[in-house]
Amino acid sequence: MTHFKHRYEEISDRLKKLTEANRSLAEIESLDDLFPQLLNLAKEVMVAEAVLIFLYNPESRLLEIVSRKDDLFADQAAEFLNPPMSLKLGEGMAGWVGQHRRAVMIEDAQNDPRFSKAADRQRNWTTRTLLAVPLVQGEKLLGVLAVLNSRNKAFFDHEDLALLESFGDLTAIAIVRSRLLKHRIEQKQLQAELWAAARIQKLFWPKLPELGEGSHVWASSIPAASVGGDLYDVIPMPDGSWLVYVADISGKGLPASLMMAALSAKVRSIAPLHRDVRNLLAHLNNEMHELMSAEGFFATMALAKYWPVAGRLQLARAGHPYPLWITAHGLRDLPKLDGISVGIDPGAQYGQADVALLPGDTIVFLTDGVTEAVDEKGELFGNKRLSSYLREADGPPWAEGILRTIGTWRGNAAMNDDLTILEIWREPRVFSGKGLRRCRNKTG
Repeated sequence: MTHFKHRYEEISDRLKKLTEANRSLAEIESLDDLFPQLLNLAKEVMVAEAVLIFLYNPESRLLEIVSRKDDLFADQAAEFLNPPMSLKLGEGMAGWVGQHRRAVMIEDAQNDPRFSKAADRQRNWTTRTLLAVPLVQGEKLLGVLAVLNSRNKAFFDHEDLALLESFGDLTAIAIVRSRLLKHRIEQKQLQAELWAAARIQKLFWPKLPELGEGSHVWASSIPAASVGGDLYDVIPMPDGSWLVYVADISGKGLPASLMMAALSAKVRSIAPLHRDVRNLLAHLNNEMHELMSAEGFFATMALAKYWPVAGRLQLARAGHPYPLWITAHGLRDLPKLDGISVGIDPGAQYGQADVALLPGDTIVFLTDGVTEAVDEKGELFGNKRLSSYLREADGPPWAEGILRTIGTWRGNAAMNDDLTILEIWREPRVFSGKGLRRCRNKTG
């Protein structure tokens, strides 16, 4: 009777410890805090001399031992995991458990062909008996939990195995929960960083100046994500002109925005050195090539110098969509301009053209995010819809209306690309009518 009472108390005590372990593991939020607590609880619940945790790395396809607790080295056990031990699936007892997703109970480890004695030799340790269970989430292998050498009997038994399997389930849940919490924290940190980056990026947008002499400028850039790779600028030049450009860095998000910042700084530093925009583009391409090509980026650009007094526009492009030249008689074609995107070919040369904007004329620089915007059906906004809008709308300025039209047409569809527009227009002398159907003063 005394024996049964003692046995009952022993089982009750172990179940109580398992319940306490469940509560303790549920309160831990990080893997760094989880593993030491996990080892202590497992050793206590299983009455084992040593506990090992292997985590499965799906990229290397290896089981990597991340923590160990044993009676031989106590709290210094982790120091003996340098270099960390790893096993292929199928290698050693832990590798066998991981490969087959099955628990094992070994009474005589030294004579079991699945057991690898290498770790024992390295640690000057003798494993007599062991239990090992897979840590799984559905069909996904998380790792392996193993306990070595029972402290109160010759070998582990089926009761111990059932207890360790229950403990393994708790461990798998704790690992998944800790990883989810870590991911959530990282996501919040990333979101905070993106918000900060978005605020900083807005500082790159210039305060739009008054160009003078009846000329005006309007611009806007809307990133597809928190930050984007589109860029525009309006820079006063020593010769009385204004340097204006729109650029589109390949890619989206934070990497593209960082490259955007580098491009912006480079343009402003070298712009005063060049009278012609084609030479400025060539210089910019050579300066940015090494950085961009090393990181797999390139940039398209449409760049111009504008003299408000004469309405003269000196234009060049680097693989970018042609600007829209809007006159009193409708859309007018710009001269052909050759030029490869910035950052692709060092030594590239660029074409250049002079355009005279008459009073009432407009030049609109835009990125391909305008024509390649998609709606809920996946259809592109396209050049036809853009031309149709310009035939019917009032302007200048036209850019604000273009953005509103795209926003309405897109509906609830998410933005698929950054979208940027910069517009320069000259005040008309006299005009009437709607859209591009305008006429000049008949009296001259």
